[in-house]
Amino acid sequence: MHPQIAALHRLQSQDRKLTSFERRKIAVPRRLLELDNDLRKLEDMLRAERQRLEETRGFQRGQHTQLRDEEEHIRQSKTRLGQVKTARELNAAQRELETTRRLASARQEEIGKLQAGIEAAEVRITSLHEGLETVREQAEAEKRRLQAELVQLETAISRAREARGKLTAEVGPETLRTYERIRKRVGGMAFVAALNERCDACQMMIPHQTYMALLKGDEILGCEHCGRLLYFAGHFQKAKAPGDQTGDDNNDESTRGLGS
Repeated sequence: MHPQIAALHRLQSQDRKLTSFERRKIAVPRRLLELDNDLRKLEDMLRAERQRLEETRGFQRGQHTQLRDEEEHIRQSKTRLGQVKTARELNAAQRELETTRRLASARQEEIGKLQAGIEAAEVRITSLHEGLETVREQAEAEKRRLQAELVQLETAISRAREARGKLTAEVGPETLRTYERIRKRVGGMAFVAALNERCDACQMMIPHQTYMALLKGDEILGCEHCGRLLYFAGHFQKAKAPGDQTGDDNNDESTRGLGS
């Protein structure tokens, strides 16, 4: 097998590892933002519940004030009943008294409903507050874990880039330029396996003559369909099986840790 094939395969493996680290690093701030947004939503819910509770209490206080006015009006109406001089005045006073009593009774019922609503809201607020505190504690613990992971990832990325620099020196300049150009274009794997006369990236058939040349391993050839560079899967023991998503750097076993 041509030594450039092995060198390019090592570089591709390192790039998959580096890409995985970089993607995980990008995900950390996004996850931190999600945690803050989740907390903010719960805080907004709690704030809204408390505001509605205060509005209900204020309305209830207004109802109590009106009830006291109506009760005072009833007392005054009763006093006037003893002072009327004609049947007409008596009927008018009685009607006024009865109307005020109905208003006071309806208001008392409304105050009772408001009180039940207040008590239910207080229960909800207590539950929301306790839930918020639990989520806040969990979020803080997750933030600490993510910050520690970020530090580890930055170290791993630095080491991976250093290792990559050494590996690029093993690849010929022209091959490296082609590899880097393809990798930038496809946004992932630029050097992919070929097996059963198919490109593992695009799954298109490879011309028989090209496939035979790949089996010999004397040169690096490209897929005429997707433009990626090809190697025969059998040349490397840990080559990915056909049908795997070769563009997904996270599938590589080497990306599971934070080593170089």
